[in-house]
Amino acid sequence: MKVLVNATSARLGGGVTVLKHLLPALLAEDGGEHRYTVVARSELRESLDPHSDRASFLAAPAGAGAARRLVFEQLALPLRWADVLIAAGGVASFASSAPEVLLIQNAAPFDADVRARAPRWRRARLELLRTLVAASARRAARVVFLSESARATIAPQLGVLPERCACVPLGRDPAFSPAAGAERPPIDGDYVLCVSQHYHYKNLPELVIGFARAALPAEVRLAIAGEEHEPEVAAEVRRVAVRCGVAERVLLLGHVDQRRLPALYAGARAFVFPSTCESFPNILVEALACGAPTAASRLGPMPEIAGDAALYFDPFDPDEIGAALSTLHADGELRASLRAKGPERVARYTWPATARAMLALLREAAR
Repeated sequence: MKVLVNATSARLGGGVTVLKHLLPALLAEDGGEHRYTVVARSELRESLDPHSDRASFLAAPAGAGAARRLVFEQLALPLRWADVLIAAGGVASFASSAPEVLLIQNAAPFDADVRARAPRWRRARLELLRTLVAASARRAARVVFLSESARATIAPQLGVLPERCACVPLGRDPAFSPAAGAERPPIDGDYVLCVSQHYHYKNLPELVIGFARAALPAEVRLAIAGEEHEPEVAAEVRRVAVRCGVAERVLLLGHVDQRRLPALYAGARAFVFPSTCESFPNILVEALACGAPTAASRLGPMPEIAGDAALYFDPFDPDEIGAALSTLHADGELRASLRAKGPERVARYTWPATARAMLALLREAAR
């Protein structure tokens, strides 16, 4: 079977992380039966090329423009023959004759609150993407969701039959484990950690307010690791930190290399995840795998993933965020309990299991 992977929309964050691990896992689990062509931005070759004689990398046209990318995947990709196509960005190649397996990774277009809170031009983009994904799902052979929460909330908006939908949770990098605690963390002293790109639905300003209201010693800092993808969100985080009098205690780390993240998670006194909208948050899984005592938003798939290995709060309520951080800081027994529960809870998420489930769906679609 020849598999074409349309990854032209992958640029940063979870979308790249998923493909970086999924492609080698497919090669390892398919019994040597299949060949793969990965189509993605040329700058992602090093990250996404599986370096196998059964896989090849095809660079999409240079340039970041969404319109140019859309034209390429609608007009050029269908010319490449394949038995089955993986639409990793959730948008089908409508002229392709190959059956398609649609991977729904981005939940934001299907969250009414996220759309309402977005700036006008981003709202329009989310609405367009929602329309394209819905049209893609109606012609796809299979539609794959990454969590049961995502399937329950998004599938009804797509208008597809339940039997064409599947849930395939993602795996985790084995580098994220309790063993990371043996490494020296890159930050000295006690810190609360959040790892997140700066998007408006990640609720980082609310996190800063909650941190300021928490009953924490003055030496405890809040470290936020992640690229400032939406500059206006990063600017608001800084304004809120100044207004709340904690600017000196809030560390904006920017991009942190993947190799440094395990020790960063393991060294945190608490990990906090205030996002309001997720499909399958790799970051939450990574933190739990490293044994970080975790407080998370109670929305979306977070309780499905973390279970009793985390405290939960309303991400729109800074007082609840602050109370959760206060509890984690003060209760040593609770921290120890969560450190033990986290790795056990996420041990079920492995890339071989993800690859086997995806291969079954690809074979069904190609029949």
